[in-house]
Amino acid sequence: MSSQNEILTFGSPAIGLFALLPFYIALRFSNCVFDAFFLSFLHGLFVHLLSSFWLGNFQGYALFTLGASALGTGGFEAIISLFFYYPKLQKDSICAVRLNDDENGASFRVLWFASLYTAWEWCKSTGFLAYPWGTLSMTAFRWRVFTQIADITGPYGVSFLFALFSATLGEKTILLKRGIKKSKSFDDLTRFCAVIFSVVFVYGIVEIAIPRQVVKNVNAVLVQQNGDPWIKGEEESINVSKNLSKEKIDSFRERGEECDIVVWSEAVLSKRFPSAKYFYSAFPEDEPLIKFIDKMNVPFIIGGPVIVSLEPRRIANSALLFTKDGEWAGAYQKMHLVPFAELIPGNTIPFVRKIMKKIAGFSYGWYPGKCVTLYEIPISEKVEDTRKTKIISLSTNEVQEFPPFPQKTVKIATPICFDDTAAEVCRALFLAGSELFMNITNDAWSLTASAEIQHFVVAHYRAIGLHRCC
Repeated sequence: MSSQNEILTFGSPAIGLFALLPFYIALRFSNCVFDAFFLSFLHGLFVHLLSSFWLGNFQGYALFTLGASALGTGGFEAIISLFFYYPKLQKDSICAVRLNDDENGASFRVLWFASLYTAWEWCKSTGFLAYPWGTLSMTAFRWRVFTQIADITGPYGVSFLFALFSATLGEKTILLKRGIKKSKSFDDLTRFCAVIFSVVFVYGIVEIAIPRQVVKNVNAVLVQQNGDPWIKGEEESINVSKNLSKEKIDSFRERGEECDIVVWSEAVLSKRFPSAKYFYSAFPEDEPLIKFIDKMNVPFIIGGPVIVSLEPRRIANSALLFTKDGEWAGAYQKMHLVPFAELIPGNTIPFVRKIMKKIAGFSYGWYPGKCVTLYEIPISEKVEDTRKTKIISLSTNEVQEFPPFPQKTVKIATPICFDDTAAEVCRALFLAGSELFMNITNDAWSLTASAEIQHFVVAHYRAIGLHRCC
């Protein structure tokens, strides 16, 4: 209930603070390593199922996206339980309260639990099988003063903070149950918690209070048709997006402003570029897409596929850039694919393709992008002068200014859907010079509001970490 769900749309930080309390107490009363293993498996399994139940709506892939991922998450956390049970060779074990229940080890037990749980969240959010949903940091979304620390620690600093609170309260509960009202180790732990919470709180207030200088303004129309493209069909998706785009472009022009960029969501187009540019010159029949873009006289970014190579067959899920004349200018190819749904290991093997075709309806999946790509878009708004230093040289007869006068353009990164879960992808786009992140996705297939809000929360942490907008 603490993460974003259909009842509490934006989650509950207050519940999140106590979320691990039952788990910590149950671990402390485990009598053997099997108890800890089983408890951790159940915890990982049910947290995943309760937070990501909407994965069951992922058409033919539900068996992988929900079923296999839930078992995998539970199994992975169960392996971590070995470290819960055997820290320091059981001298101060978190588990086995009847065997090693020295109250002087309270600080170690709590800090070990919080650190290990945070490490577990990092492990499940990193690499090929990364899935950073159902984390403690997601529960903290509504408490902005605590999420600001993510620009230093990433979301894992927030997870550590909440795990620390739950474990501290759990340790206190057990001490009181045993009749121990005073413990030096626990008192030291309480002071440490108070200090770290205070520091994070003050840091958050300072970060929120810092005035942000607006250097550039982008007049953008962001179009989300909010319909499952698998069901709606391509023509309806295009027509809905066209109508919404025209309405908002016209509203800009009625105010005497120009629209700089129009962005449509992921997978609106189904035909593969570059050859598909001829198809969309005649489709839809009532007003072809290319002619529509030309008439609007605005650059467009639209989700669609790109052929990387025909032999071997490689198709990339991409963000397609069109000039204001309707010409296809290039594409960013999605770099971090959903494992076993978009990225299918062994998809060049006929046997694997046959199985996937039978289960999901198609067999190849997508090919991951290999090139960091940004779009530089001209903007119509005034650009603020941020130059701080000027050097007038008599030796070269040049005037140097630092930083240079800002260009009347904006560099846009367009991570696609699951891309924004990957720190390495977004960091690469950031280091390439991205000034604005626009994630193009369409989570309407989930049939839930919570799935969309959860994705927004993940992107929000990425934006804090990179000091960029999303």
